[in-house]
This record gives sequence, structure tokens and C-alpha cells, in this order.
Amino acid sequence: MARRVLWLLMSLLLVTGVGAAKGVTVDGHELRRIGGWPAKSEEHVRARFHEDIEYVYLATIGDMMEALRQGKIDAIAMSRIFFNALLAEGEKGIAVLGDPIGKTSYAFVFAYSEHGDRLRGEFNAFLREVKEDGTLDEMRERWRRGETPPATATNLSGQNGTLRIATDGSCPPLIYLSDGKLGGFEAELLQRFCEARGYDYRFTVAAFEANLASVGNGQNDIGINAAEYTPERAENFRFSEVTFTDDCVLVVRAEAGAGEGLWATLVEKAERALLRENRWKMMVHGMGTTLFITLSSVVLGTIGGFLLCFAHREGNRLLNRALDYFSRFLAGMPVVVLLMVFFYIVFANRNVGGILVSVIVFSLLFAFSVFGMLQSGAASVPKGQMEAALALGFSRRQAFRKFVLPQAVLTFFPTYKSEIVNLLKSTSIVGYIAVQDLTKVADLIRARTFDAFMPLILISVLYLVLTWLFLRIADRIFEKLDPRRRSADEILRGVKP
Repeated sequence: MARRVLWLLMSLLLVTGVGAAKGVTVDGHELRRIGGWPAKSEEHVRARFHEDIEYVYLATIGDMMEALRQGKIDAIAMSRIFFNALLAEGEKGIAVLGDPIGKTSYAFVFAYSEHGDRLRGEFNAFLREVKEDGTLDEMRERWRRGETPPATATNLSGQNGTLRIATDGSCPPLIYLSDGKLGGFEAELLQRFCEARGYDYRFTVAAFEANLASVGNGQNDIGINAAEYTPERAENFRFSEVTFTDDCVLVVRAEAGAGEGLWATLVEKAERALLRENRWKMMVHGMGTTLFITLSSVVLGTIGGFLLCFAHREGNRLLNRALDYFSRFLAGMPVVVLLMVFFYIVFANRNVGGILVSVIVFSLLFAFSVFGMLQSGAASVPKGQMEAALALGFSRRQAFRKFVLPQAVLTFFPTYKSEIVNLLKSTSIVGYIAVQDLTKVADLIRARTFDAFMPLILISVLYLVLTWLFLRIADRIFEKLDPRRRSADEILRGVKP
């Protein structure tokens, strides 16, 4: 048996290619694993090192830096402007390895549609204008030097309409969030375009892939995500002319000087994550959003679960079969996929925000969970309870509601509390549909500070607090509803003397 398990593990390693990278040595640095985004940087790495290097996909620069610090990767492939931003944020012990491995170009993203073509034409015309008068080159050099103006304001005329902007806000200094406003080179370029063409804009923040999808289906007009052109992406989206071009370099760990003490380092990380640019406000807002989605879904889902249970007991064969099939469908569907289906397909042409879609989806999931728990709980109640209630003159509905249901609730309540905790944890994926919940806010702070440690510690503590809060509320409600605490008058109410 042990040999078979070992053989299976070795086969999996061979199939997945784990440990297949030979590695190369560049200027004294041994490179086996290089991290970065799945775009031009990957193409440059593969063109230079071929199959000798394993390329590791990472979501944000903060994730790349944490992987580099921990030795999970040997280098990062990134644009030089991101390396300069790391140095400006006080990052120590990193250096550029050798010469640039290629060039990386960034652009705005538009949809394949008549509206997208018109808007793209307007933006390209504006881009040529600011290039000819030297404004674009001045902006590029200023942002390369790290001379960052305050985050952009949105006091625009809007006489020609309001543009819907999709961004992930996680690529400083090209695009980021600062005190609730867009900042960075691309944000300044957008601001200048809107001023020149009489537009206003509003933006939504979501994961990179989700933003591209929202532009493709027409929910948003422009994608501003430090998006790199690739032929595959160009099959689904129209790219503007190049807005920014930079060297792609390899960033490695270098010899660091004497570091600060642990306590001083933690204090500095906490200050950057919470106090700088009032990031604590983002954290509070994200916590409120998570709390609202969870609480609303629990209340609506609980009510819906009871209604489904009552409807199922009516005995309509067609309805019961439909409920059973739909319950199986929801059980087999990943929650993140279900969220994106509702947001980008079901409500694609309707003005329904991500928070409302999240409440709808999680309420639906929780309702069917409660429905299943009620069915199991009711099945565990002895049949004699129902027969006794019928003998006392109750109807079947009254007998179920007054005698079977209270005992069923008593049975499934521990599972119900677990489902509340699972629901709370599941809301961490709503960032995929442009909701700035607690997890998404932590992602934005990680991307802005290039540090993963402190934001993750902070949201871990906050999730623990929210979990404790919901469990305490559930326990108090159950104490009030516990049928064993009812008086004799309440139990016998309606019984004929």
C-alpha cells in the first residue's frame, strides 16, 4: 500500500512538472523560480531562459515581495517603475539583476462594441495630442522619478456623460487607491482626458480578471489596470495606443544592512497599513460591508429556508422535484463562479451593484442550507409527536409548526451556527464582483504598501472578531427561542379544554 501511494505521488510530481526546472546562474544569483504576472514579463522570462526556469504566477506586487522575502521565489520579473516604487516605500535588501530582459507596454482597455470603438477613438486622439505637446512625456518622467501629485479629484463637468471605469487599483505607481480616490499615472491621464473631452467618471474596484470581464460585457466603459497588451487579450478587448512603456527587469534579494528591531518593524508596518493615507478608513468600510452582506444574507436566507421548507411540505410533486434539482445545482457550483454568473450574466444589463448581487447569492445559498437542515431535523423527530398533535385536534400544518418544527430547530442549531461562520468566511470572495469587503481592502493595502504581513494579520483579527460576534448573537437568539424554555400556557395555547 505504501509503495502504491509513493508511486502515485511521484507520478503526480512528474505530471505537474514540480522540480523540473534546472535553474540558471546570473551574476552569481541562482535562479530556479521567477514570480510575476502572466503577461509580457512571462514572455520575456521564457524567451530568455526557456524551460530552465519555473514561472510562478502571483496576483500583486505585495505577494511577489512576500514570496521573495520568504525564499519561495528567487526573483521577480517586473517593470522598473514598480522597482522604483518599492524603493520609495522604504523597501530594503533588493536590487535589479543584470540588464533589462525586455520592454513592457501598458494601455487602456475598451470593449469590442460600437460604443467601445467610439470611446477608444476619442482617447487615442487625445493621447496623440498630449504626446505632441510634450505633456505625456513629462507625465511619464515625473512618475518614473516618483514625484507623485495628490490623488485625483473628480470635480469634472460631465457635460458629455459619466464614464464607468473598472480598476483593481493594485499597481502603484501606475494605478492605486489613495484615501478613496484614484491615484497614479493612469489616473492622472484619465483625469486629463475627462477634462479635455467633458466627461466625468465613477469607478469600481475588483480583481483584474473580473474588471476585464465587466468591460467586455458592457458594464464598464474603460479598464484601467496597468493592462499589458498580449495577442490573446486582444482577441476579446480593444487596447488603446500605448500609454506607458518601461524596461522589464529581474528583482532579487541583495545583501541588507543592519535591520531594525522586531517591535520597530511591526510598528512601522502597522503605521503604513492603517494610518498612512487614512487606510484605517478603508478597513472600517470593508468591515462594514462584510458585516452588512453577512447579516443580510443570514436573515433573508433563514426566512427563505423556512419558506422553502413549508412549500416543500405542501406535497406538490413538480415543485419538490424542482427544489431538489436546484439544491443539487447550488451544492455543486463553486460560490465564486455563482457570484460571477449572477453579476456578469444574470444582472449584466441591469443596474444592480455588487453588494446587492452578493446579498442575493448568499441569501439563496443560505436559504437552501437552512432548508436542508430543517428537513434533516424534522426527519429526526419521532412520528409519534405528529400523531399525538393530530389526536389533540391540530391540523397537519399546525402540528408541524408547533410541535415538530421547534424540536427540529433544536436539533439543527449547532449546524446552523457553523453555516453562519462558513457564510462569513465565504464573503471574502466578493471582491471578484467589484465589492470592497474586508478581504478586498486588505488586497488594496497590500498592493499599496508592498507588504502582505500586516494587512493579513489585521483582517485575520477582524474576521475572528466578526465570527465571535455572530456566534454570540446566534446563541442569544437561540436562548430566547429554545422551546424548552416555553411555559405550559405557551405550549398548550389553542388546545381545546
